Amino acid sequence: MFLIKWPIALVGGIILSVPVITYQLWKFVSPGLYANEKGFVLPLVIFSFSSFIAGILFSYIILIPYCLNFFASLSGDTVLNNFSINHYFSFITWLLLGSGIVFQLPVISFLLSIIGVLTPAFMRHYRRHSIVAIFILSSFITPPDPVSMIVMAFPLIVLYEISIGVSWFVNRNKDFNSSN
Repeated sequence: MFLIKWPIALVGGIILSVPVITYQLWKFVSPGLYANEKGFVLPLVIFSFSSFIAGILFSYIILIPYCLNFFASLSGDTVLNNFSINHYFSFITWLLLGSGIVFQLPVISFLLSIIGVLTPAFMRHYRRHSIVAIFILSSFITPPDPVSMIVMAFPLIVLYEISIGVSWFVNRNKDFNSSN
């Protein structure tokens, strides 16, 4: 139990310190930003935090129960499941953090659209490639069964479509501002 408490304390400490880390990063970066760029920061932080929490909630409510039931059902009725607590916490932490990070896709699209790297036309053109990449990414995050991979890939495909909308919104505002 001692070796399990350390990683839990480390991850919990990092999560609890995110507001302080964000504030310190803001104090470091803000002097170099223009006034219109500073207006993006608060919505971006809120959007990023809510996306991360949505990923964690998705993993906690949908993905983890399914994965645990799947692995428990593999042994059948004759074999007793004996989960190692160290592996269990590692598995849960990986799924929670992996889902939280992957749910940052709209935030990344927002940032790349602001700097002009990403456009909705580009994202629509490479939609099929992105769906293949999403399934590959889902296979790395989830356990090695196809159903949990699909359970993880479906919201990522939805997030990709939302990212196209986010990119369209950012580029629409750029087009509107440049025509005025």
